[in-house]
Amino acid sequence: MGARRSLKHKEFPPNLYRQESGYFYYRNPENGKIKGLGRDRAAAFQSARSANAALANLTKCDLVAWVSGVEQYSLSDWLDKYIDLWTEKKKPTPGTLATAKRYMTRIKKADFAWMQVKDVTTRHIADFLSDFERSSTASVTLNLRARLHDAFEWAQNFGLTETGKNPVSSTIIPDYEVKRERLSLEQFLLIREQVSPSAANGMNLALLTGQRIGDIVKLKFGDYRDGYLFIRQTKTGHKLQQDGRIRLAALGMSIEDVIRQCRGRVISKHIIHHMRSSGTYKAGGKLSSSGLSTAFSTGLIAAGIKASEGKTPPTFHEIRSLAERLYKKEYGQEFAQSIMGHKHAKMTAEYDDLRGSGWAVVTVK
Repeated sequence: MGARRSLKHKEFPPNLYRQESGYFYYRNPENGKIKGLGRDRAAAFQSARSANAALANLTKCDLVAWVSGVEQYSLSDWLDKYIDLWTEKKKPTPGTLATAKRYMTRIKKADFAWMQVKDVTTRHIADFLSDFERSSTASVTLNLRARLHDAFEWAQNFGLTETGKNPVSSTIIPDYEVKRERLSLEQFLLIREQVSPSAANGMNLALLTGQRIGDIVKLKFGDYRDGYLFIRQTKTGHKLQQDGRIRLAALGMSIEDVIRQCRGRVISKHIIHHMRSSGTYKAGGKLSSSGLSTAFSTGLIAAGIKASEGKTPPTFHEIRSLAERLYKKEYGQEFAQSIMGHKHAKMTAEYDDLRGSGWAVVTVK
């Protein structure tokens, strides 16, 4: 029940108030949020009546819902249930789950989050995404839109919205242009000449395995056994078993070659490690992702490599894209997808179902 209205507001439409200065404002009874309506009495009264009519038409969780057997949720409450259901089914990695939860937190702050799921319209979503893009980036907005779309897809499955009417589907997809320039093999070789032996090993391993920087720095010599390099992708959770004989003619090395090259005079369990002590790190300790990334960027500058107009210079991550292109050229599309660990890779990556290990075996033909 709302607060008792004062005598001076008695003739006002419900939820409409006026400050001492004469400024009218409307308080949403569902979430307590306030919206200013100016000093025009007639316009404020009309806006308040329209808002109250909209509130009256919103679906309530009442006896009808109970009889129909369909539990009703506000969008905020549904997002909590959705993330639990999605986590149980998809089993995302900790990093992916943390990102999804951050999106959920942001969506729950929307003005319409208190509304029941079936009452949320495309206009609500479109305005929200537009506001979000102004304070963020197109790429992040795309990911937020995808997460919101998936949440409503799941809502349809539970009968919370009408089948085939996802309010996110009709919203305009934000324009997104990748501004980071691609890395060429020639640039890769030039940068490699400018970095330390440890960073050069990291670059070679990244190119031959096609893996992300976080997975490269965590690899240990113990991960290479029986002629195969065993990789657990942090981002996707995929498990790859790469044949050490896999070779890139463009680089003139195999996976086994680069691992052998990483074994130096310093004893270390990490494949990519510091070869001498300096400052805060010790010989044999693993290079951090930031350390390897910084070394790459410093080498890029030393090599005199500049981005084209309107583009940003390539980062260490572009080695992964270069690897895919080189493997595609030398071995074909399917093999390239397999060694990268792409979800849609076909039978070039033979899943070891007989032993139930789940390792995708990528081997030379």
